[in-house]
Amino acid sequence: MQLITPLNAQELDDLDQALRDLQAMDLSTFDGFCTALVSSPNLLGSEQWLPQVFKEHSLDDAKIEAIVPLLIRHLNGIESILSRAPEKFDPLFLERDLHDSVDVIVENWCRGYTKGIALNAEDWNKEPESLQAYLYPILIFSGKAGEKVRQQSDRTQILQWKSEIAPAARNLYSHWYQQRNSSERSRQLPFTRSEPKTGRNELCPCGSGRKYKLCCGAH
Repeated sequence: MQLITPLNAQELDDLDQALRDLQAMDLSTFDGFCTALVSSPNLLGSEQWLPQVFKEHSLDDAKIEAIVPLLIRHLNGIESILSRAPEKFDPLFLERDLHDSVDVIVENWCRGYTKGIALNAEDWNKEPESLQAYLYPILIFSGKAGEKVRQQSDRTQILQWKSEIAPAARNLYSHWYQQRNSSERSRQLPFTRSEPKTGRNELCPCGSGRKYKLCCGAH
């Protein structure tokens, strides 16, 4: 099985249970965490983010080693969807049955997203104003400051913010994806001369009146 293949429903259930057994990040938090990691200014290796998932365990634990491929596949699957079919991106929010309706719980996912941001905080903070509008619906559900805002808001407004989380995640991914590609292209651009190269027998461009090979070209 390739590490880019998204997890199927059964594999997601297995991963969810394994994370619970290890008292690690729950699946919704991990999903938000992964979404931030693939949407960041710099893509991190698994050795940098795996310890955040299992803070109470050594990564040498056999149970952890057994699910690492699932973790990596889930992260890669999110990146694959966001890059190829962003309209199909669907965060793994928790749900609570209220008998006559279902309450969508987004707090875990949003807290996971902010944990992913924290691993790249310095680079995320370089463009705070341009990203603030995208981040707002996520930050509203991820910390104490957002909790105070929610307490002062009505249900309609809260539902509106919840509906904005997935589009915000798509926009954040697109923003940093374009930034990374632009940076990569600028590093790969070949050197080009702004003016034609001066021939050795031509007059030196410095204005001395001497041939280039006997003037600046002699050095």
